Amino acid sequence: MRYLGTYKRIFPHQACLRDLTLHVQDDASADVLPPIAELIGRHGHEPSRGGLTRRVGAFHSRFFVKTEKIESFPSRLRATFGLQRSGGGRTWLVEELRNSVEAFRRGAPVPSVVGFGYQRRGRRLVREFFLISEMLDSYVNGMDWIRVPGTDIESFLLNCFALFKDLHDREVFHLDLWLANIMLNPAQPEQLRAVDLENCHIGGAPYLAEMLGFQFGFFYFRFVRDFISEVRYDELVNTALQAYTGIDRERFARVYEVLKHQPISRKKRRQLILQGVLETK
Repeated sequence: MRYLGTYKRIFPHQACLRDLTLHVQDDASADVLPPIAELIGRHGHEPSRGGLTRRVGAFHSRFFVKTEKIESFPSRLRATFGLQRSGGGRTWLVEELRNSVEAFRRGAPVPSVVGFGYQRRGRRLVREFFLISEMLDSYVNGMDWIRVPGTDIESFLLNCFALFKDLHDREVFHLDLWLANIMLNPAQPEQLRAVDLENCHIGGAPYLAEMLGFQFGFFYFRFVRDFISEVRYDELVNTALQAYTGIDRERFARVYEVLKHQPISRKKRRQLILQGVLETK
């Protein structure tokens, strides 16, 4: 799996257990491998389970583990040899590994990656990929937080918009940023973290107005609309946009007004931010 060479150098310590291979920064973290093996083995009889997310504890450490079962032959080829999907990008967890490492390197408020691994028998194709991340102890996701009685909805949304800006300033554009992909510590609710970076664009955004229109519109559509009126949300967004310079408001509105009310596929999100083309059907 030469295409993972960069990440094997970042996580140089290798540990193996049966058909599982783990790459971490040091041997102190390698004790997480047996619990991961148990987790994968316990659910391995479920042929269509897809992926898992679990908190995993070991003797020295506790981590958050996310797995992706690679089921089809084409998908296993892509995961083994680093081939891209027809729409661009590699296996989703490989994309999340790449995006998470780079976002953290840029100082973005995201969990750190502890390591990664895969299930592979000898030289056969990869059957499962897993990513190990920092455990966000005491954190809750934004979807749970916004439902807590007494939550100041507007202050929380403004903190979310500040998170958008922080990510954008580091050229990290999260293309699936909704309430459940934002984490916060109730003791410090103004300090947010973004998670699940599998669908991201990192680098310059040639169509920033459209990108912002997508980000704010998508955020409203994915359940924020259940907690605030559209008129008041528009007012908060207008305040947040003042932190950006040179944004074409007409181009922003063309995307924003549509995506507040209808979904857009992952492929079309990427097309929008890279080409400025909005297609929803």
